[in-house]
Amino acid sequence: MRPRTVGLLGLAGLLSAAGAWGQAPEFKPYASTDGRYKAVFPGPVTTQTVPVKDEKGELTVVVDSVELLAGTSFLVTYVDAPAEFAKQPPGPRLDKVRDGNKGADGKLVEEKDVAVGAEKYPGRDVLIEKPGGHLRNRIVIAGNRLYQVMVQGPKDVVLSPSADRFLASFEVTK
Repeated sequence: MRPRTVGLLGLAGLLSAAGAWGQAPEFKPYASTDGRYKAVFPGPVTTQTVPVKDEKGELTVVVDSVELLAGTSFLVTYVDAPAEFAKQPPGPRLDKVRDGNKGADGKLVEEKDVAVGAEKYPGRDVLIEKPGGHLRNRIVIAGNRLYQVMVQGPKDVVLSPSADRFLASFEVTK
């Protein structure tokens, strides 16, 4: 299963059918020099780039991901927004990403504004229910860069201590 783009800057994979994911994965630190972030992932990270077209051109979204059993994925995505978009207040930008991830068939279950890191980057934690599973996403704006830290899959995995650990481990670096 590969992530698909949804909306201008929203990126979320289509969720697979629920199922057990077996034993807890072993988390290992991962640092992205190009992405300027670090996190702990539950396995070897695969990186891909995804072009996203909007009305003003094309952006490149970088997706670092680990896919596990039962349609479960742990992902960090990032994209650099055009200057005019990056100047907008964070609230509407976070709304746009949330709505893109939710799509027409999703239901917003929970959302909460957060401040991430010592720099207090504006962010939002969202939980979305889709017909095939759930998506938990921490959206973070650091300057013109937009990050999404996501766990998608069955509800029990998306709400698990492993998902908590992954989301909490995300840190923007220099």
